This record gives sequence, structure tokens and C-alpha cells, in this order.
Amino acid sequence: MAPAAVFPATDHFAMGAEANVSRNYYSAGLRARFRLDADRPVAPPAGAVKTYADIGYDVDEAAFRRRAAARVAAGGLQTSVPEGWPTRLEGPLVWTGADFDADEESEAPSYVYYLTEQDRAEIDGALEYFHAQGLDGSEVSRANFPLPNLSRKLEAVCADVYEGRGFAIVRGLDPDAYTVEDLTVVYLGISSYIGERRGKQDQRGSMLMHVIKRDDSAEDSEDKPFHTDTVTDCLCLFTLNLAETGGRSVISSAWTVYNELAATRPDLIHVLSAPDWPFDTFRRNPSYYTRPILFNHDGKIIMSFSRRLLVGHPPKDVRTPGIPGLTEAQAEALDAVHFVARKHEFKPAMVRGDLRFINNMAVLHRREAFTNGADGTAAATRHLVRLWLNNPARCWPLPRPLRIAWARIFEDPEREEHWDIEPPRLNGKLLRVAGSCD
Repeated sequence: MAPAAVFPATDHFAMGAEANVSRNYYSAGLRARFRLDADRPVAPPAGAVKTYADIGYDVDEAAFRRRAAARVAAGGLQTSVPEGWPTRLEGPLVWTGADFDADEESEAPSYVYYLTEQDRAEIDGALEYFHAQGLDGSEVSRANFPLPNLSRKLEAVCADVYEGRGFAIVRGLDPDAYTVEDLTVVYLGISSYIGERRGKQDQRGSMLMHVIKRDDSAEDSEDKPFHTDTVTDCLCLFTLNLAETGGRSVISSAWTVYNELAATRPDLIHVLSAPDWPFDTFRRNPSYYTRPILFNHDGKIIMSFSRRLLVGHPPKDVRTPGIPGLTEAQAEALDAVHFVARKHEFKPAMVRGDLRFINNMAVLHRREAFTNGADGTAAATRHLVRLWLNNPARCWPLPRPLRIAWARIFEDPEREEHWDIEPPRLNGKLLRVAGSCD
């Protein structure tokens, strides 16, 4: 990998790069393309006071139960899903964790593709071919990372993600067999067969995000609530290292969640699909935007939200003062999604070298709590590398709010790209880790 394009950003922030990041959430080009200035949310009238729900990033089950009981007791809730919405979804995306229990115990789970010796040899040949082109590491693509036989198997993986159960794992890479630069080219090359376009994962333009506990943060190792990454059709997680205990990536089908809510609390489908959810941009301009969490578009149900953007995540992400909070109905609906997802969740095993692909439009994910090794060595430190992938041919048709979000991530040349093949550090300390989304 050419070091000029992909390199450890050990001193980038020390040079003041963060201060140079635009505080405009949308670039001038995107604002003109989508006429976004006309879409900005209207600020409440001066002096207006509204009471919002008491809800935070950490999920409080007792508070959720009390809130749900109070809203049901008050009555007046809708008893059917919105007009034109399905009463029940069918297909391979409707699953629960119990459906995979026996599969998980088998030697070859159906959702895992195991690389063969021939596959690994083909990968090494593709790496040699890539180097022979004299390209920068950020330029890896299907065309310059040829996998003539493995590509057919990866096409089946891609179909599972976009048209099947919504997730798949490619297993069998040995991270220790490559330099950091070559390993980066390898997982970029393989993942390009699932989605060739890669997204900018923060305002700075980070293309690789390192999901790793910061040296000074206890919360980075705690349980996380269910969410999506909001701005990509395929979430890719490369498992570089595992924690000493815990730390599995947990998934749950948003279609199964939809079915249960539609059958038991259809009023919450109305709440989730309303266009008034306030997403924080964390002190950028505009300070927030509004859209639904749940979409019924072109025959597909899409769920897209981040709890962090809706309620904040102190101390790192304190909600922007003055922007709307969540109503009682929204707070109940947000928690309901989490608890129904927990009921049906699946915890696939994690192995070093795994490439995990998740349909981010229909599969929710969270991370369980973990403990790294006491000695702080990489061998027992949970470390994933996250990619946001877009496959234009496979991505589901998107409603306007999500088209705007995707364009900001995948189609905005006005923001720089930064490729940190190792976690950025300053004075030996980790500066940043991946958030749930931007």
C-alpha cells in the first residue's frame, strides 16, 4: 500500500486538523443539489417552552415499562398500522435468533463463508497484482483486485446481505499473515465485491474507523443499545482483535421488530414513521434535522436511526442546547424497538479475521459489554475496523431523506478523505474511536 495515501494519522489532530473541519453539516454542493436550505427545521418561537421526555442513551427498562403503561392507560392510541403499510412482512429477513441456534453450533453455519486454501491463494495473487499497478491503497477496487473464482462466491454473500437474511460473514483471513498496509488492501479488496463505494464516516472524512476502547474511557466497553449506522446500505466490520471476554456484535432483524409492533402496538408504527424525529448534528449548521425512523418505500420497510443522534451520549456527545427533545410517544417507541430487538437478537461467534457484512437498512446491531486484557496488549484488546459500503446496483430504493444522507456520505467531493490504517493517537493516547454514525 502506498504510504502517501493510506497512513497512520498519529499527529493529524495535533496539527489542528479538527479545527479546520467545516462546521456546515451539508456542503454547498449538496445544499444546492437537494435545495436543503428550504428543508431546514423551523426553530420554536422565542420563549416557547415544551416539556420533553426524560430519556437518555442508556436504556432504562423500568422507565420504559412505566411510560408504556401510562400511554396505554391514557387510551386513544391507533389500533392499526398507517394506511398502505403492511400488517405483516414475509421473507428471509423475518427471523429470530432462535432460528440460528442449531446453525451456530454446527461446524459450518450457513451464514458463514469459509475461505479455502485456493481462495487465500487467489487473494494473495490479487494483492500482488494490485501492487504491480503502483496504485495508492485508497484506490483498491474489483478491477485492480481481481478474484475470478472467489468473486462468484462473494456474489452469493452479497445476495444474502441485500436479498436474503441481511447478514453474512466471510471467515478465514489471518491478520498476522500481512503487514498492516497489505491487510488493509486485502479487506478493502474483498469488501469491494459486496459494495465498491466507501463512505466518509465523519465530518473530517475518515474512511476507516477503528472500533476500539479509548485508553481513558470506561463507557467504550459497556453494553450498547440497538441502532443502525443511519447512512449506509451495507455495514462492514473487520475483526482485527478480540476482547479477553465479551464484546460480541449482536444483530436483530428490523423486519421481525416491525412485525411484532404491528401486531401488538400498531400506534408505535405511526410514531416511528412520523417525519418529526429530531436528529442532532452536534453543533454544526443546521443544528438538527428531522425525518422518520421508519420508512415504507418501494415495497420495502427500512429502519434507520441512531440513539446517539436522538438523545445524545454524554460526556462525549452532549445534546445540542435548544434543539427539540423526544416526546413521550417517541421515547416509548425508541425503547420499544430496543426491547423487541433484544427479544429476537442473535449473537454470532466472532473470530479474528472475520469480515462481517450487515444490511444496514433492515438489520439492527449493538455491542455487548467486554473486558480487554489487563496487560493492554493488542492480543486481548477488542479492535474492529468499520467500513461504510454502498452497492448502487443492490441498494434498495431510498426515500428522499435517506437519499440526502447517502449523498453526503458517498457523493460529496467537497469533503476530504482520510485513511487511518491504524487508530490515530496523540502522545501515545487514542484520540478517536468510531461512533455509531455521523
